Amino acid sequence: MYKLLLIFKYLLKRRIAWVSLIAVMLCTLMVLVVISVMGGWLRMFKESFHGLSGDVIVEARSLRGFAYYQPMLRDIEALPQVAAVVPTLRTYGLISIGRAKTDGVQVLGYPLDRIGQVNLFPQSLWRQYDQLLQRADDPAAPLTAAQRNALRAQARQNASGPSFDKPLPASTYNAIVRNSANWPGLIAGAGVLNIRRDAEGKIVGRDEGLYEMPVKLIVMDASARSIAEPGATIDRPYWIVDDSRTKIWQYDANTVYVPFDLLQKDLGMDEQVLRDDSSGKQYVKPARTSQLHIRAKAGVDLMSLRAQVERIVQDVMAREQSRALETSGMAFSESPPIVQTWEQSQAMWIGAVEHEKVLVTFLFSMISVVAVFLIFCIFFMIVVEKTRDIGIIKSVGATGGGVAQIFLGYGLAIGIVGGLLGLAGGYLIVHNINQLHTWLGKVMGITVWNPEVYAFDTIPNTMNPREVVVIVAVAMLSSVLGALVPAIRAARMNPIEALRWE
Repeated sequence: MYKLLLIFKYLLKRRIAWVSLIAVMLCTLMVLVVISVMGGWLRMFKESFHGLSGDVIVEARSLRGFAYYQPMLRDIEALPQVAAVVPTLRTYGLISIGRAKTDGVQVLGYPLDRIGQVNLFPQSLWRQYDQLLQRADDPAAPLTAAQRNALRAQARQNASGPSFDKPLPASTYNAIVRNSANWPGLIAGAGVLNIRRDAEGKIVGRDEGLYEMPVKLIVMDASARSIAEPGATIDRPYWIVDDSRTKIWQYDANTVYVPFDLLQKDLGMDEQVLRDDSSGKQYVKPARTSQLHIRAKAGVDLMSLRAQVERIVQDVMAREQSRALETSGMAFSESPPIVQTWEQSQAMWIGAVEHEKVLVTFLFSMISVVAVFLIFCIFFMIVVEKTRDIGIIKSVGATGGGVAQIFLGYGLAIGIVGGLLGLAGGYLIVHNINQLHTWLGKVMGITVWNPEVYAFDTIPNTMNPREVVVIVAVAMLSSVLGALVPAIRAARMNPIEALRWE
């Protein structure tokens, strides 16, 4: 009991020890904030990129795509581990939006009614999804509970099957551009339409006028040998039907999404019947695609599924090329596409962020070692100052081990209090970090988190419970280690010499 009383007394009365307590608190807070932001960045990176792809991806080695994807799709869908397979196209083009903007963009061709089976892209759409949920959750909206539930149900339905349907009546489009109501729809990334966050963190730039701006998209025929070849570039008019905000800057800033079948035709990647100039024989040029996105069923091992898919891809390529050679004497000899899990496809980026997290955590942990030496110095001073008190305690029967436990317990108490205060401060900072960033931007004109640099438009604001436990435990252990040498010195004191101390 006397040990606890002395520890509690020293903790309250010895104000010099509060310096070490503050040091432990600040070091814990600093490491928690840094590792939470870096860890949150890594988690957001994985979740966001996984949300825009399948679990396993079959990807072409070039923008020309790969052939025989339809029999591949059928064979892969037949696997019991597979939930869905969806083909997509990827290329680059030039977009002209009204008279407001002309820029280069990445063009993705999606079968939009099926894309939600393999990724979360439909949940990035404003008009068909996010707008409905925001209205349903807006407490100021004059809606009944039934109307709010209806909006949520509509959002869920759209998430499972969005469309490129145009939001305005045909007469509106024809009034803007003659005979334009039959133009197809296009979804643009929010950044392409200059939709962004302002200094206060609010989304600006989105208005109904966006759906009344004609768009021209120019792409290059993937089968063309030269851009100078007649028909090598294809331009098609579109109407904007929605905007996508995936919260990944690279996608939102320069990506547009168009119907799969139209882009496939414009790129010359649809199935075509051609004639060989030398022999005069007709042959079928198979349709091509850029990627197959595969969604696995719950609990499936992705590496095992990847190996099965790879075997199917190789078998289909060999089988279809042999069949084409037998029937028409023509075969498209090419390397099979790459088969990867979603993590393998992003391995370079994920690995870079993981290494950055380890490096930054190590550097800040080294800085935190200063707290250990500070505790050592302060406790050494306390032991010297309390030499007579130590002599009195030992003279009335306290053992050397008991005296050591007093100072080790004192160090542990400082570690517990400092660690918990650091945890509280870190929690407040991390969970309000975007508001703090907005406040700094308004008051001091500082933009620390630039989405063009950090890929995401918000700072991660969650803490990993496992990392929190480890960091607070290390703070406590460090405090005990800092008090260890002074505690041993106090335990070894001779009580008679200690009582003579002046």
